[in-house]
Amino acid sequence: MTKTQVGTCLCGAVEISIPASSIKPSACHCGICRKLSGGGPFIALHGDETLNAKGAQYIKRYKSSDWAERCFCGECGTNLFYHLTEGSGEHFYSAGLFQESDQDFTLVEEIFIDKKPDYYGFLDKSTKRRTGAQVFEDISS
Repeated sequence: MTKTQVGTCLCGAVEISIPASSIKPSACHCGICRKLSGGGPFIALHGDETLNAKGAQYIKRYKSSDWAERCFCGECGTNLFYHLTEGSGEHFYSAGLFQESDQDFTLVEEIFIDKKPDYYGFLDKSTKRRTGAQVFEDISS
C-alpha cells in the first residue's frame, strides 16, 4: 500500500490526497504564479495526471494559459493546484495544502528563474534552477 499525504483547503471542503513520494517542492517564479500567490513564488508539489480529491464539486477551474489551468476552492478561494491541459496532464499541488504534514519539505527545484524579481530569493543556491525556455522545452517533449 502506497503511503499518502492529505491536504485541505482553508474551509475543508476540498481534500486532496497525493503519494508521499510527491513531497518534493519546487518554486515557480512565472508572472502568473506570482500574481496568484500574492507576489511570491508558487511552491508546488509535483503530482501526476490523476487527481484524488474529495469535494471535487467545490473545485473551480480557470484556464490561465494555452497549456494550463489554475484550480481553487469555490467556497474559500484557496489555491489548490495547477493542471497541465497540454502534454502530460500533470497536477502541481500547492504545498500550503499539506502544511500540517510531518514531512520535511526541502526545495528541489526553481523554475522560470529568469522571471524571478529581485525583491526575494532563496538561500540555498544548490537547488536545480531552470528558465522558462527550459521548462517549455520539457513540456513539449
